[in-house]
Amino acid sequence: MVAALEFVNTNVGTATENNTLTKTVVPTAVFGTTAVNRSYTSTTNVREIRSPTGGIMQFRGLTQSTTNDQYVEVICRGIQPYFMGTKAWENITNASTTNGTETNGFYISCMTGISQCVHDVTIQAKVTTTSLLSTTEHAACLTDPRYMNWRLMTVAMDYGGTISWYRTDSFWDPTSTVIASSWAPMRGGVNSGHWWSGYDNTTITAEDHGKSYAFALCDGSGIQMAHITGGAGLVSVPGTNSTAGTGTNALTAHPASVFSNVSPNRVDQNLCADTNLLLAGQADTSTLASAVTTYSDGYKATITVALEWIQMGAQGGWRGVCMVYYTSQYIQDNTNGSVCVSAIQGTGTSLGSDLASVVLSHVPAATWQPPAKSGAVNPTSTALSDTKYGIVVAPATATTYVYTGGFYASAAWYQPKYASSYVDIARFGKDRYAGAYCMSGAGTTSYFSAPAASVVLTSAARLAAGVLVLGSAVLAM
Repeated sequence: MVAALEFVNTNVGTATENNTLTKTVVPTAVFGTTAVNRSYTSTTNVREIRSPTGGIMQFRGLTQSTTNDQYVEVICRGIQPYFMGTKAWENITNASTTNGTETNGFYISCMTGISQCVHDVTIQAKVTTTSLLSTTEHAACLTDPRYMNWRLMTVAMDYGGTISWYRTDSFWDPTSTVIASSWAPMRGGVNSGHWWSGYDNTTITAEDHGKSYAFALCDGSGIQMAHITGGAGLVSVPGTNSTAGTGTNALTAHPASVFSNVSPNRVDQNLCADTNLLLAGQADTSTLASAVTTYSDGYKATITVALEWIQMGAQGGWRGVCMVYYTSQYIQDNTNGSVCVSAIQGTGTSLGSDLASVVLSHVPAATWQPPAKSGAVNPTSTALSDTKYGIVVAPATATTYVYTGGFYASAAWYQPKYASSYVDIARFGKDRYAGAYCMSGAGTTSYFSAPAASVVLTSAARLAAGVLVLGSAVLAM
């Protein structure tokens, strides 16, 4: 914690999720009455701005406790009027009632991260005061992913001190395997808030002022100009593909613990996503295409992958899961290779949060032999496309902004009829064993990890009675 603002009224803000970032009671050791700068003249009506919790990639799941406040800093260096439909200088106090939805105020440009792990930043350095972190705090600070990694932190705060919204931004380098530092902030563009520029940064149907900003790139190549768009150009959170799969077979799991800077808990060492498998028979196969019924008895498999922001060192990277057939709990049978479902990132002008496609692929045993940790596997080059599989993927086409937490991708296909051996892909059925491998990669190489031993599969529904083969034991396989 370092940043604070003083307000001229006594509004302490509402107790919303955003306002957990602020404190109305500020440590007097930091903001003493003897300081000469106006922001430090008194603790009355002062708002301390804390670092937010969580994030994407290595920041996923991070907390912000009072211990974290001792070394995770927020440094604010830019402030300008924030506009909500009208010019802030005309209605900065929100006194006008012509637009009841306005919340004008200030747009604060900050950065949050950890610069050092020696001193407690919440204690004012004095001769009689010990500001050193404890041994435990020092160790936790060094392993925190925020150490020497700064994120731009943009805060919109209304005239009374209530935080309307906030966001954090990092330098996105597609060739990296981690989120990089932004080394910022910088003051927003003058045309966004200057009094003589009343209509710059407009959208098609609505004024959209005061939301431009710049931050330095961590590789020293320059600065990036950015603009938070509103009005007709507003980007909304996608409303589809936000439902997790209903599969009863958990295949792989994203790490439950928080990432750190220490192996093996670094984010670039994680290859896993949350995935599950649903096995279900179709009671009436008369509606299926003849190519499907010739190949399958209607026994369907669906794999769902929970999406998370990934960085695989290149655009067009992927993450997913591969299943391998096991004859028993400990005996793998890779005769028919593996079946994989992958979610592939967009390329070209696409952002890291854009999904290019969902691919169901068959990896022959000669290409990758589990448990090898890598292989010359590109999901697209080994994709299944024959109509006999009746493949259905979701999203069905390229979709923007969904390759991040809270969204899901899936692939469903009809499996081959029960047999003693299979020509291409194997059949995964109830009470049979399967091994699941986390899969991530880019270019022509995939990397694999086995999070656990093989699992016994369960099935959600039975096949139609007409497809009974080799006795009732295989009715639900």
